[in-house]
Amino acid sequence: LIAELLDISRIDSGRLEVRRQPVDIRAAVSRHIQAYVAAGQSAGRFLLRIEQPLPDLWADPDKIDQVLSNLLENAVRHGEGTVTIDITPTASPREGEEAGTSVTVSDEGPGIPEESMNRVFTRFWRGSKRGGTGLGLYIVKGIVEAHGGTITVGRARGGGAEFRFTLPVSAPAYLA
Repeated sequence: LIAELLDISRIDSGRLEVRRQPVDIRAAVSRHIQAYVAAGQSAGRFLLRIEQPLPDLWADPDKIDQVLSNLLENAVRHGEGTVTIDITPTASPREGEEAGTSVTVSDEGPGIPEESMNRVFTRFWRGSKRGGTGLGLYIVKGIVEAHGGTITVGRARGGGAEFRFTLPVSAPAYLA
């Protein structure tokens, strides 16, 4: 809880440090899946799909692990059925915008009620009574935005929750 409150303080004050370096997003997601399997989840509960080729991703590996950990934990804890993780390259939608890498985490559970979707990234929002502080998704949004990325929530094809975050792929000019 103390670490989460410190993260919130840094996010709110614009002082969240992002230490960019090359990140192998496939390996990062695979490590999280392996940890769940080692803790007793069925390997068949997870489906990892990767669209190749993925561009280089410059991000803070610890912060990206924090984002992945939160999104996967929520899918396992609150969702049902298969947890699907899609990693895809994104093209530049408009001239001058940078291409990126998107990670989508979805489940087959009941999903998030439509009336709650606009609140999921606020402090202390909790989608159910199954534990948690209600700070995780607020922190996830702050981390993604500190990387220059975006995050969205929606309904998965199977009816469950779907979170998608997109990060720019290259190091910013001030780091190059």
